[in-house]
Amino acid sequence: MQSSLIVLETLENMNTLKKLYACGLLICIFMPSISLAEPILDKVEIIQTATEADIHIDFQTQIRYLRHSPTKDASRIQIFLEFPEYQSLGLAIPTKREFINSPPTKLVPAFTVNFPDQKTNTIAIKFKKPVKFRVTPDSSGRGIIVHVPLPKGVAPLPKVKVLEPMPSAVDAGTVDIPGLPEGMSVNEYANKLVAESRVAAGLGDYPKAIELLNTVLNLPFATASEDAQELIGVAREKNGELSKAKAEYEQYLKLYPESEGAKRVRQHLSRVDADLNAGKGAKQEAKKEIQEIHETTVFGSWDQYYYDAHSHTRSSDNRSATHPSDKKSTHDQSSLVSSINLTARSRQNQYDSKIVFRNRQTMDFIPSHNNKNSDRTDAAYVEVANKEVDYLVRLGRQNGNSGGVLGRFDGAWLRYGFTPHYRINVVAGTLDEFSVDYRRHFYGINLDIGPIAESWSGNIFFVNQEVKDITDRRAVGGELRYFSGGKSLYSLIDYDTLYNRVNIAMAQGNLQTEGGTNFNALIDHRKSPILTTVNSLTSQSFLTQAGVLRPGAPVPTTLNRALRHGFTETELRQYAIDNTLETDTVLFGATRQVTPRWQLGGDIQVNRTTGTPGASASAVELYKKRALENGIILTDQDITNFTNSVGGSGNIWTYHAQAVGTDTLFKDDTSVISATYSTGKVSHSQSILFSNGFAPAEKWRIDSSLQLLRQDSDPSTLSYTISPTVRASYRLREKATLEAEIRFDVDNTESAGVKTRTVRDAAFVGYRIDI
Repeated sequence: MQSSLIVLETLENMNTLKKLYACGLLICIFMPSISLAEPILDKVEIIQTATEADIHIDFQTQIRYLRHSPTKDASRIQIFLEFPEYQSLGLAIPTKREFINSPPTKLVPAFTVNFPDQKTNTIAIKFKKPVKFRVTPDSSGRGIIVHVPLPKGVAPLPKVKVLEPMPSAVDAGTVDIPGLPEGMSVNEYANKLVAESRVAAGLGDYPKAIELLNTVLNLPFATASEDAQELIGVAREKNGELSKAKAEYEQYLKLYPESEGAKRVRQHLSRVDADLNAGKGAKQEAKKEIQEIHETTVFGSWDQYYYDAHSHTRSSDNRSATHPSDKKSTHDQSSLVSSINLTARSRQNQYDSKIVFRNRQTMDFIPSHNNKNSDRTDAAYVEVANKEVDYLVRLGRQNGNSGGVLGRFDGAWLRYGFTPHYRINVVAGTLDEFSVDYRRHFYGINLDIGPIAESWSGNIFFVNQEVKDITDRRAVGGELRYFSGGKSLYSLIDYDTLYNRVNIAMAQGNLQTEGGTNFNALIDHRKSPILTTVNSLTSQSFLTQAGVLRPGAPVPTTLNRALRHGFTETELRQYAIDNTLETDTVLFGATRQVTPRWQLGGDIQVNRTTGTPGASASAVELYKKRALENGIILTDQDITNFTNSVGGSGNIWTYHAQAVGTDTLFKDDTSVISATYSTGKVSHSQSILFSNGFAPAEKWRIDSSLQLLRQDSDPSTLSYTISPTVRASYRLREKATLEAEIRFDVDNTESAGVKTRTVRDAAFVGYRIDI
């Protein structure tokens, strides 16, 4: 019998591998490729708790949760966020369309997550039907959790139980044993209880199976007594009661030494004896039962969007008597972006295996861009997890969002939980970077701790990163998290032991009061970018060292080339320090539902950037480089504004107020009115945004917005911008959607007597197919 089970299990695993292989082959065949812009969304997972289904939405960058709308039952939820890593680098948030479909599940209605939404820094979650929900930030600082009550009829999670030692008898009050029905013989009754015990054991409910079999064995001898004696030994063995299982098997051999099942029981007894001798009968930590699960699914999406943009500029110089004017028109963008997002998942009892593939391709049709086509794979990994032993192995391209890992990498992540409260993680790989001619390799180890006292958890880490034989980064740090009811706290510290400097020290918290007001606060200090030796690789570092570089020699683009040019590692590290800015942010905000239709929120924040003149110049270079890599078209005013912001311009205060309403202009619509005022030493800006989204018909959705912006910088530069946008989407079929958008930006700028008007039109049209 045992050998038969082994054969069946082997065949089952082979079938699982075949299914995953077929899914992987499908991914390779239909692999398109990716876009210029780095994606914001990472993945969506659904985790069942005792009373809720938790929807975990993970991002590829750090986020700050501000507020969400509405607060009542809804089929569409908006979650308002900030992205501090983008803000610290001065980069605009990517505006390419991003979608993630919900994994197949019976826990919540099917939904789609998309970004951006309504021309704001928000994600939108669209369910097939209205749901009750609540929203909280997760414990990583890179995710959001949407908590949805479990639907009726969903089985509760298996209870946690202690395997050894067990009480002398199962509490009869916990198992409902049916009595002997009138007119039923003892033999029939015993057969009925044995059949029910088999069902209970198949579902993993071994205590119930044991109690049913005990009832049979307490009856007068019946034809089912022999089977019951063997089965109770098996049930106790699987329930971890090895000593009692041994006693039941020995009792069977005393009663039925020549029976057909004696050989099987002797094999069981031999295995139990071996386990007892190996110490497996000692008291074990509580662990979860493993339900019988056999499920393979493939889900994701495929989409294609064509983007087109033109700019028309006219300038005139009021200082000239003849008022000469200059006209220029450019074709800024003409590109086709194709993306695929696929997940193949196989769940076989305690095993949960995945193959994940996400890729985008951009075909650039502007001749002057010199064929800047792009193909980027954001994720391509295989993952195997075992819930019983509590280990995870993930191999391939993946996003590192904890343990000191700086973003996406190619490598391995291994996790092992040696107790329910402690998990060790080992990670190693190569950072996935574009447009560089060097590779940064790293390894690290970190320990997940918690939950402790139900609400506290954390992580401590060490990571070492190198470029060939030069140390790029060596850091230690940790995370501390607290979640309880309406209160949450997430904090992180990252300290570089190579440079003896703090890279990141931050804490953000949220508080939901009984009155319904949500408060959020943030204190954040960080190097910008994170301090690494590679930060020395800017032209500002080397062009000032004319005595070191040979006349006409190119600026080194790798650390090893810099060493060959005569620079020392000590000098490179000093350049890295000089080229790295420090940013500080303090934020306080609040949100409250003031009427059944309207929610009012706002926040105040102060930002300060400090650094050497060399760091400011290097930051501008990095800003241009990152914008180019991400397909962001920078204007002269954008560069000027960023240069001012990193030039030691003191504190910049920003005041933001936002009203979010539902059922305002149309039935079931969502309206956002947002006002922002920012002021600093060398620049001031004011903006107002109006946006509305509604469904005029069952398969349609129309989003429109109007933004007004005024910027005053370098005391002699003043600009006004008006930006109207209209987007329409139509659900062609259940899993096919068409979408189009058109936007205009009209900018009037006056600087030192020169007036410039720029009219830019931008549009996209495309489709999405859900898989």
